[in-house]
Amino acid sequence: MLCFYMLKLNIFYYFCNMKATRIIQERINAIGFGVIFGYSDLGLPADMQVAGAMALSRMVARNELKKAGRGKFYKPELSRLGEMPLMPEQLTKDLLFKNDKRIGYVTGAPAFAQMGLTTQISSKILIGSAKYRRPENRAGYIISFTKQVNEITDDTIPMLRFLDALKFIKQIPATAPDEVITVLLQQLKMMPQEQRVQVMDLAMNYSASVRAILGAMLEFLNIECEQLKSSLNVFTTYKPRISGSTLPTIKNWNIL
Repeated sequence: MLCFYMLKLNIFYYFCNMKATRIIQERINAIGFGVIFGYSDLGLPADMQVAGAMALSRMVARNELKKAGRGKFYKPELSRLGEMPLMPEQLTKDLLFKNDKRIGYVTGAPAFAQMGLTTQISSKILIGSAKYRRPENRAGYIISFTKQVNEITDDTIPMLRFLDALKFIKQIPATAPDEVITVLLQQLKMMPQEQRVQVMDLAMNYSASVRAILGAMLEFLNIECEQLKSSLNVFTTYKPRISGSTLPTIKNWNIL
């Protein structure tokens, strides 16, 4: 009798596994290549959770899926030259959006490279987010977070990255602060006046050092920036390692 019930139980688990595998395959087929997903994204019912985890493990063993981190997976995209590398936006998509609403943006080295501030390839990805999270590893990348209190939208992201470059000016890979300022001055010069005003407004939620550097840049371009000047303590000095030959107005902003 015991053997009979064991047989029925094995048959039950077999069909659960088969059903879970089929459902998972259907749902994974609907996910794009390189998009990070977790168990919760598959929407499996409670009675299929264990079978689902086993099915995912088998797909990883067959190289149909890759692990991006603990409980995170993605479908690798293959070309004639082999597996395509993941783009930062793909690797972090679940950290940038929640219920189709943007909650973060990629900044740091990948963004600074796109801005022409560095040519160095980095294995580190920085995400600006309203909520700080602990760093994590994904597919060989180290993902860390920086708190961003300004509203994050598709329109504000370019300006937030601009201000982030000033915030991390001494940490941009293989680029001196003077080189960063030279590139950003050109970008600031090309900005429409409306965007410059918005950059100043967004800068009010950054450190005093960022506001001072931005103010010196705007004054150099003969753009009114009293809003920034009045927000600074007249006795505080800043040391972002910018030379007076690159930005002559630094002396007016207590930048040493």
